[in-house]
Amino acid sequence: MTSRAQTNTIKTSIRAEDPDDGIKSAVAKRIKEMRGGLGLTASQVAKKLKISREAFTHIETGRNGISAVSLWKLAALFHCDIQDFFPKVPDGFQLTKVDIKKVAQEDEKAVEWAKKLFADK
Repeated sequence: MTSRAQTNTIKTSIRAEDPDDGIKSAVAKRIKEMRGGLGLTASQVAKKLKISREAFTHIETGRNGISAVSLWKLAALFHCDIQDFFPKVPDGFQLTKVDIKKVAQEDEKAVEWAKKLFADK
């Protein structure tokens, strides 16, 4: 017999991912990957951002979002464009089949988020 808690867990895992959470997680993952690729510790980066290591770790895990200013500072620190932190999305709000195919080549999750965010309701 399935308990109420198990049923709620199953229902939660079946629900589609919220696009906002998905985008935040994707940005967090890219920040962590880029930091690791540069051989920097979370403490070193947090110090440059003038935040605690714990706060930075929460950003990297997607628990907390990151401000535009901190994201800009990271781009400068990592010597990259700020857009490198984000999943690729097509220009405009209307998605054509061609746009979806182009985005899908880059990141299938981005296609799902864009469809959910910009779908006619």
